[in-house]
Amino acid sequence: MKIIIEDLSFDFKGKKIFENLSLNLEGSDSLPTMLLGPSGCGKTTLLRLIAGLLPFAKGSIRREGEGDPLSGTASGAALDGCERPLRVSFVFQEPRFLPWLTILENISLPLEKEFGKRESRTRALRYLEMVSLEDLAAVSPEKLSGGQRQRASIARAFAYPSELLLMDEPFQSLDIPLRIELMDLCLSLLAKEKRLSLVVTHDPREAVYMGSRIIILGPPPKGIIFDERVELSGEDRSYGSAAAGELEKRLLERVRSG
Repeated sequence: MKIIIEDLSFDFKGKKIFENLSLNLEGSDSLPTMLLGPSGCGKTTLLRLIAGLLPFAKGSIRREGEGDPLSGTASGAALDGCERPLRVSFVFQEPRFLPWLTILENISLPLEKEFGKRESRTRALRYLEMVSLEDLAAVSPEKLSGGQRQRASIARAFAYPSELLLMDEPFQSLDIPLRIELMDLCLSLLAKEKRLSLVVTHDPREAVYMGSRIIILGPPPKGIIFDERVELSGEDRSYGSAAAGELEKRLLERVRSG
């Protein structure tokens, strides 16, 4: 699948965030596209525009081969006019759950329209097993640790049969060992279920560790200032490797220079 963004313009409170932004996103392998950039450059905004959570003034976001937009313009609601709305999973910076439901219920609830209650519960349990939280299925969200809540968020995102997975700095508040553990978990799930995925990060190490492609946004309204595929593999991708370090340094310099 390919998502095609053409001539996208978006303003927020009178400030132009994007002007004529064009970008193609496609899933050629099980690794995500990573989105880097300085604070305020529009990384989260771009995810929300692609997901149809924000209207935009100009341009289009569509699937390859389909003329209908995936997201609405300023004159129409998000996803209006689509013959088949894009299925999107979203992992936010901070895990978001309904506190009066258990973790299992939080994961199964969005599935019920697709699968019905019984199958949704079965599917939710299966994904909780994949993230090693099956023993905490009946627990309320506030009783989980930060890492456990993010695991549950990842399980919910993968349990939903989405075509596109969007992740907004999902590891930023975690220490390095847990961050690597959850990145490995996401990569393992993507290897099993290949989905088009776009991950926002502020950390070049995460971008190199996870990404098949790295995109950097400059200060608004510059848009894309860097877009390259990652050629590293195996140990060269790992934290602390010399090859990864060289690429991380180059990415950091590009982010800082704008």
